[in-house]
Amino acid sequence: MTADVLLHRDDGVLIVTINRPAKKNAFTAQMYSVLAAAIAEADRRDDIRAVLLQGEGGNFSSGNDIGMFVNDKAAEHKESPATLFLRAVIALRKPMVACVCGHAVGIGATLLLHCDYVVASDDARIRFPFVDLGLCPEFASTLLLQQVVGRNKATEWLLLATTIPAAEAHRAGLINRVMPLETVAAEALSIARCLATKPRQALMATRGLVREATETLVRDSLQREMVVFDTLRQSPEAQEIFRRFLQRAPLRTAAPA
Repeated sequence: MTADVLLHRDDGVLIVTINRPAKKNAFTAQMYSVLAAAIAEADRRDDIRAVLLQGEGGNFSSGNDIGMFVNDKAAEHKESPATLFLRAVIALRKPMVACVCGHAVGIGATLLLHCDYVVASDDARIRFPFVDLGLCPEFASTLLLQQVVGRNKATEWLLLATTIPAAEAHRAGLINRVMPLETVAAEALSIARCLATKPRQALMATRGLVREATETLVRDSLQREMVVFDTLRQSPEAQEIFRRFLQRAPLRTAAPA
């Protein structure tokens, strides 16, 4: 267990709090391991009916800790703790709700595509910064984002890597509801509690049927993205971007907010 991930049960809801506010809740390998185990356990346990994801300190997540990407040629991306987390989320049979405040960047943004309901504060800002980091998108987002918001909008967001205000993300369909900051956490928990009270078998069966048509496509897309992602990650271009970002030196391309 790590203090960077907090787990709390609220009746049938597992509340997962990303708790690294000093780094805008950037993910580390240890955090991915804890998250993967927590999601897998939630899937197994009959007393957990829904999962709620949230961030501490005013942000959802700024994505991967960039330090994970530097000079890690020996590690295969497919064997990483991050990939174990991705697979656990895809395998989850129970509904997952996200409460998004502040920044949702990188995997903090692509994770939303796997949630069943996303509540965001009106100050939320979403960004897919992969191209600017010398990478490609992950978490099957090249498939799912265009399914959710359309090909043109997905291409715009992925290639330009611009910051997307909550209102725009809501209009495009990525977010279900935008709330004032002071009420967003209560609303997200209310949605998760509501889902947790639904008839369990009917809820899981309906969710499974909704996702069934794209399940194989999602897994295939995830695998293809991982191969390309790891190749790009090890490239001199990306490694230079990572080092400059960590040194806070000026970049030729924009880094995550």
